[in-house]
Amino acid sequence: MKRKLGICAAMVFFLAIPFLNAEGSHEVPLEKSAGDREVLRSLLPEDSERPGWRAASRPEFFESRNLWEYINGQAEMYIDYGFRCVVTVEYSSSDGPGSMIIDVFQMQSPIHAFGIYAAERSPDDLFIKMGAQGYLGKNVLNFWKGPYYVKLTASQSSSDTRIALMRLGNAIANKIQGSFSEPALFACFPDKNRVKMSERFIPRNFLGQPFLENGYRVEYTGGGTTYQIFLIQTDSPEKATEAFRKYQDFLRSRDEKISLSKRDDYQLFFTQGEEGKSVFQYGSFVGGILNSRDLSEAERTIEEIVHKLRNRAKGGVLQRSLIIHRV
Repeated sequence: MKRKLGICAAMVFFLAIPFLNAEGSHEVPLEKSAGDREVLRSLLPEDSERPGWRAASRPEFFESRNLWEYINGQAEMYIDYGFRCVVTVEYSSSDGPGSMIIDVFQMQSPIHAFGIYAAERSPDDLFIKMGAQGYLGKNVLNFWKGPYYVKLTASQSSSDTRIALMRLGNAIANKIQGSFSEPALFACFPDKNRVKMSERFIPRNFLGQPFLENGYRVEYTGGGTTYQIFLIQTDSPEKATEAFRKYQDFLRSRDEKISLSKRDDYQLFFTQGEEGKSVFQYGSFVGGILNSRDLSEAERTIEEIVHKLRNRAKGGVLQRSLIIHRV
């Protein structure tokens, strides 16, 4: 049941600085890569931690330069989410024909690990307490913790298989030090009409725009419609203002009519139509509502978000590092 699905390890435990090759893809220097592989290898279950399962292959490692050999068709997405390295191993059941593949992906940082995990989960999944968060299917178990995204896939589905998935998943999660939770910025999103487990972090080309990076997005449903709310934290108010302007220019290039308005400490604009948008800029933040048909309700929602951002800034709670981490 060997499938191609890999990534390579970065030895830096939290935030690694990316290196770029000639094509602009992120890579890890070879001398660092060797050490990173040992870090990833150390997270795999020991013999005593996987009774009834024996290694059917040696650990394989993939980096950004050859990730396509393992997950062709998904490699570009993983690299966009800050992929560094992956180790993959296949195990065979000692009690039958079953097999299992374990993949441990090391991403650029904990927030990037959350991002790729959230991109592959669904609100309908069965969520479990493993690592920072995980979900269990009939024959799969995926979770994230720290800068790692871990995927376990079995060839068969049964109650015994799910027990084995939980046992091996916990063995890996317990080796990753620290306690983590979802990015703190999601606390600034409204609770009303929020779709549970729809939080997303998208590091590149947010809303399809190359000048928008590190976007946070949540799904909502209410009043017979679905809509999305997003936030982007830039490095400075000047960069937020520039992004705010560029997004207006993009919408105007599509012949969308924009109504610009200002408040005491933030500015916003609205577009109307089948897919109306309400977008604001406050300090170093750009945010808004997509598919906002009720402009008065959209403005109240934006005021609520800005109010939360103000309070968090006053209390010194909102930091540039948006993953809650406790050692």
